[in-house]
Amino acid sequence: MKIGFNFTLGETLPLVRSLLASGRIDYVELLIDNFLAVPEEELAAGFDVPVGFHIMFSKFIEADEAALDSLASRLRSLIDRMNPLYVSDHVARFTHDGRQLYHLAEIDYAADYGRVRERVDWWQQRLGRRLFLENYPSILDGGHDAPAFFERLCRDTGCGVLFDASNAVCAHLNCGVPLEAWDGVIDASRHFHTAGYNLSILQPHLVLDTHDRALSEATMAFLESRRGLFDKPGATMTYERDDNFDEADIAADLDRLRALFVRDPVAPALERAVP
Repeated sequence: MKIGFNFTLGETLPLVRSLLASGRIDYVELLIDNFLAVPEEELAAGFDVPVGFHIMFSKFIEADEAALDSLASRLRSLIDRMNPLYVSDHVARFTHDGRQLYHLAEIDYAADYGRVRERVDWWQQRLGRRLFLENYPSILDGGHDAPAFFERLCRDTGCGVLFDASNAVCAHLNCGVPLEAWDGVIDASRHFHTAGYNLSILQPHLVLDTHDRALSEATMAFLESRRGLFDKPGATMTYERDDNFDEADIAADLDRLRALFVRDPVAPALERAVP
């Protein structure tokens, strides 16, 4: 199992470099939307370790084909040059009746299946790579349909799941989706996410995927209970943090993940040369 960290904004570059130098992470996941304006040569030279590409705002289920063709052209050039460990995207809604939503919304897994399948086929062809699609931190009962939806989508399109373990815990806490319902998805997946979550401000509280704090004990217990399903050749586990960038706090979480998944959890003494 390779352990990685998400790199979303330039201001966290010193933190990412420090985590690489200490040996706490093996690769860097780029929130690739935020780096499309960086010259290709500069981005490719940015890290001497593997990278993953995580797409946030393609909106590939809703966006028009011309806009997606333009984005795919830029992404394919980067994919060909940097050969990322994986290319991932989101199954979610960004708009409602033409209006932009403040937060991503969950799809209707039954009613939207045909549309999503069609667009996954199309988007994979445009990118020229197998896509890994992230599961949603459900807040409504429709989340119970998510595990079977992703299994069917993988069979029908050849895509994979970027399985977010803490999102599954959020869905379990919010609407009771059993964690064991995901066992088939986890077994078939090689790329994973995990992060901290928090309660919503308004009551009744919901559990929100906030990426702003340490991993919960519930998430760690889930990972430990399914260690044999998560850990396999070529597997990656990306630790996400988008706020509250306390390096000691983040390092402690990464050490917990390495102790669980990596045979030699001690950070190597050799420091990598990071530009």
